[in-house]
Amino acid sequence: MRKKRLYLVMLSILLLITGCFNQEKEQRIVSKEKYTLKETALSKDVEAERIEYISDGLKVVGYIVKPKEVEGKLPLMIFNRGGNREFEKLGDDLLSVYLPYWAKQGYVVLASQYRGNDGGEGQEEFGGSDVNDVLNLAEVAKELPYVDQDQKVMLGVSRGGMMTYLAIKEDMDLQAAAVMAGATDLITLHENRGKRMKVILQDLVGDVDEDQKEYQKRSAVNWADQIDVPTLIIHGAEDRLVPVEQSRRLDRKLEEYKKDYKYVEYPDAAHSIATHHERSSKEIQNWFQTHLDD
Repeated sequence: MRKKRLYLVMLSILLLITGCFNQEKEQRIVSKEKYTLKETALSKDVEAERIEYISDGLKVVGYIVKPKEVEGKLPLMIFNRGGNREFEKLGDDLLSVYLPYWAKQGYVVLASQYRGNDGGEGQEEFGGSDVNDVLNLAEVAKELPYVDQDQKVMLGVSRGGMMTYLAIKEDMDLQAAAVMAGATDLITLHENRGKRMKVILQDLVGDVDEDQKEYQKRSAVNWADQIDVPTLIIHGAEDRLVPVEQSRRLDRKLEEYKKDYKYVEYPDAAHSIATHHERSSKEIQNWFQTHLDD
């Protein structure tokens, strides 16, 4: 009898230790430090932190941007940046102006640099396994007590638009999404862009002929039927980097599948859509609020 009690005590201790170990193992955020924002009209009531979080066993760099004063819980916005590698990575302009704009609208903004960038581990794949760096931000958000876990939206720009479509394809739990100037067909993008873009795609995705399946997997026009999150698509007709036909083709596919989406095209806007910042931001905010209020 005494041996049996001893066995049960030892088993309980073992389970407790194992439970603690698993809990520690499941923590996504491994480091967090204050990020000093540039002083702008938008950043004065906002604060930011640079974090390292675990994605596929790698330490990936990301950022949190939120209002300084948070009452209760706020909806989460996951922002997917454009560019590749260190080009167009999250820096002062995005972190001190654009993301604070959304924080002031009442969101906690989470954004990833994607693996291999800004000191993070691994190597990005331009829509390959680095999509998990976006998906895992939902796990990061669970460790932030000021985030409403039932209210999540996603905003992607350019390459980040592709990442947004891919996250939706992976059944990420989102109430709504918005994409600005997003790539939807990498094979066509490879054909239409200059040598520099071809080299980037060759390095990060592979040879367009030998690795055609990899290009197709990253191209939402091939699986528009799987876009089941209400999605707002915005594109400028004068875009020379990601031609507007990329979004027009997806528009036709989503219409065919009778998806919940909206397509907005600005006739005189280029890739950045900077000339329509106020209008596009209002479109996005209205879209998100409509679906968050549902």
